[in-house]
Amino acid sequence: MQKLYFEPAWDKTIAPADREKITHHFQQQTKQLQGGVHLLFLWNARNHKGEQLIAVLIHNFEDINLRLHNTVISYYEKGIQRTNATFSLPCEIAGNTSMPWTFIFSETNETNADPQYMIWN
Repeated sequence: MQKLYFEPAWDKTIAPADREKITHHFQQQTKQLQGGVHLLFLWNARNHKGEQLIAVLIHNFEDINLRLHNTVISYYEKGIQRTNATFSLPCEIAGNTSMPWTFIFSETNETNADPQYMIWN
């Protein structure tokens, strides 16, 4: 059975309304998904540097831990690729676990490499 996990820094700082929204998305998305790894869009924003912040729920439906290290991820908006960047997460996502995460797309991590995962908005 899929479980929802909040990384400790998220767990301490997340607003109750955002936790509720994420929990709702988790419950709805896990009814429709099965198998594999999925990065599903939650919301986006821009920070003071103009960087694109994309919040997602990472669903690991595999039985083994998921490690994202130097992983290329593309962000699509209305079917158009907006940005493509390389990311490493500081933690692994356990098997059969979903975890919210925010990817920060900036000039420093942009790449032209083929994506391993895509985020669709």
